Amino acid sequence: MSENVIKCDYGLIGDDLELKKDIEIKTNKEGRISQLSFSTPENKLKLEDSQTILMIPGLINSHIHVGDSFAKEKGYNKNLAEVVAPPDGIKHLLLRETPMNVKSQGILKTAEDLLHNGITCFMDFREHGLEGINLLKKVLLNFPIDYFLFGRFDDKEQVCPVYDLADGIGLVTYNQVTPSIQEELKICKKSGKKKIACHCGENTRDIALIERIIDEGLVDILVHGTQFIEEDLVKIKDHDLSLIICPRCNGYFGVGFPPISPILKLKMQISIGSDNVMANSPDLFEELRYLYRVSRVIDKTQLLEPKTLLSMITINAAKIFELENDIGSIKKGKYANFFTVNLNDPNLHVYPLEIQDIYRLIVQRIKSSNILKTYYRGNAVFERN
Repeated sequence: MSENVIKCDYGLIGDDLELKKDIEIKTNKEGRISQLSFSTPENKLKLEDSQTILMIPGLINSHIHVGDSFAKEKGYNKNLAEVVAPPDGIKHLLLRETPMNVKSQGILKTAEDLLHNGITCFMDFREHGLEGINLLKKVLLNFPIDYFLFGRFDDKEQVCPVYDLADGIGLVTYNQVTPSIQEELKICKKSGKKKIACHCGENTRDIALIERIIDEGLVDILVHGTQFIEEDLVKIKDHDLSLIICPRCNGYFGVGFPPISPILKLKMQISIGSDNVMANSPDLFEELRYLYRVSRVIDKTQLLEPKTLLSMITINAAKIFELENDIGSIKKGKYANFFTVNLNDPNLHVYPLEIQDIYRLIVQRIKSSNILKTYYRGNAVFERN
């Protein structure tokens, strides 16, 4: 990879996502930002006649299943267990019956869709053990996107091999952790620093299961938490567990809405995933809008600041997965992963455009059709025609 220079009118820079102007980025051969220069804008932004380009950090989808993307809408108007519960949910039956080349094509198309949506990193829960892990690695070999695989296992013999091959473990439920599997997971945790994630509290609130997860101390990340109450969240925060929510997929299956009010009250740094591609498009801006609107309906006093929302799919996500030295913001030393939009697009045009308008526009108005280019490690890997 050669050195590169990228210039932009405006950009959200640093871990505080501060708006700056006259951005110039130089990348090194590894695709990291070697030089970064900018200046401070006036309160009102100057819009050019045709294009005024804004640079935004590459987004991180913190929880997704890309393997089921060939089966879009096969779960429409069906309940959660009917669609995704192993081993005989619709999703799992289709995964077993569908030819490998069809599944491979679905994964590749979804990876392209992620780039089209400004997403440069995703965390995938991998079905089908070692075979599922190898499939995704094969399909995305040399594809310009970061991904981290949380593998699954069927029995205790598969636990350590899956842990070794994947980037971590993705438990369907903690109920599958029998005493023998618990011992295998302990062995894995001693041998490495990979994370263990677990679906929890999506459809029901199982107090005993939450207590067990906390007491046994094997899980690092909880996914969903739709049914959690403040008492649960306090324990989760006190024990340094991370939480990833999936608002739109919870809505798709009719299981509820994440407890955003107590999450914000406790100042928990959550991140967001779009979950099953068969049920939900991997559009993180749609996640932010859904989260904002429904939270306002549930609690009319609820105020979700736009920077808080944007941090959930950039800064927070990078911290949860301990990737903040590499991705999550536009900063010297980090990979040059970002995307650009034109502030003069009809759906984004505001005059006069003030600094505080930028963040509101980003989280409430940006669509995938606004994204001009997505950059991965300094190179444009998607460009809208």
